[in-house]
Amino acid sequence: MKIVVFSKYDYNFAAKLAKICDTYSDQLVFSNTFNDLVKFKNQKDLLIIVDLNDYSDNLDSVIDSIISIHKFSICALIQKMESKIQKQATRIGFDIVMSKEMFLMNFKTIRQQIINLKG
Repeated sequence: MKIVVFSKYDYNFAAKLAKICDTYSDQLVFSNTFNDLVKFKNQKDLLIIVDLNDYSDNLDSVIDSIISIHKFSICALIQKMESKIQKQATRIGFDIVMSKEMFLMNFKTIRQQIINLKG
């Protein structure tokens, strides 16, 4: 599976995710621009992760930028879950919205669901 991450400042989360991805031999790509997703349009088993702590001011444009390229599976992660942000992110089109810690704890299950969905 390939995971593309849009996160600017959470190096601790990035390190934990890299260790988990290494365990499953998953490819982990960090990107700064959503236009980079064009090269992954035909990639099966792809998950896009957006750090809501970095992009909370412009969620609508974030989701529009991603969906305009392809209908990827998109996961929005936040340091501390707030129901208002969760509802907003779900409403505008994110497939998964959860805390970073819950994502890391449930990575194996999420990974399998993405593989089954795209398989």
